[in-house]
Amino acid sequence: MAKSPTQNVRFWTLKRITGETSGKKMIASKFSRRNILKSISITAASVIGVSATGPTMAVLLEATPFQPAGPFYHPYEPLSVDNDLLYNLDPQSRANGEIIYIRGRLIDQTGKPIKDARIEIWQANAYGRYNHPLQKNSKRPIDPNFLGFGHTLTGPGGHYRFRSIKPAPYPDSSKWIRPPHIHFAVITKDGTLWSTQMYFEGEELNKHDLLLNNLPSKAARERVIVNFHSNENAPNKNAKLGEFDIVLGMPGVTPNKA
Repeated sequence: MAKSPTQNVRFWTLKRITGETSGKKMIASKFSRRNILKSISITAASVIGVSATGPTMAVLLEATPFQPAGPFYHPYEPLSVDNDLLYNLDPQSRANGEIIYIRGRLIDQTGKPIKDARIEIWQANAYGRYNHPLQKNSKRPIDPNFLGFGHTLTGPGGHYRFRSIKPAPYPDSSKWIRPPHIHFAVITKDGTLWSTQMYFEGEELNKHDLLLNNLPSKAARERVIVNFHSNENAPNKNAKLGEFDIVLGMPGVTPNKA
């Protein structure tokens, strides 16, 4: 039985971007990070839309700000990937770090849920290192039980959820340390790509992060900063829950100034 477009959306999206035409699995040597990041940036501009005469709507939700995917987008999809990043191949050995749950909804600016969209996340581990070839010379340790990449599909109400660990900060340069954050990519059924980054409330490094503070206003920054709190209903009693609703901008709608 043929797979649905949504099931194959990552493969076909990457195939379109990279020009790969065979049915073989993507490998890092055939993956052009520059092209996929360029594609995400171009798509973000078209999704958010800049129009002086956009459609007239009574009330529009503020769109979640676009942020770049960054250099550590996973070059290929691991075989064991799902929406639970806590375990890799061994169900008895979990990743090191503070357990977190992330849940939310994917909706458009009218509040309509976007179902069957693929949401991907990728992040550093509890030591501040990505499981990515570009960090092969990092002195920070790799956690063999943590892939650092996951994906899920949104449900009928646009709902999604992940279980992971809180990432550690890491130096982006000699003068800049990135705060804990998680990258998000959204791929809709029609092939739209969009990305942002989610930050943790209360982190001192948020005040100095160049990417976060490049957003145009405090209101825009607040839309990507999430409060993680105790979750009594979680299987892991010490785990924290963060709720991150993603509002995807609509074509032809003038973006808000905030």
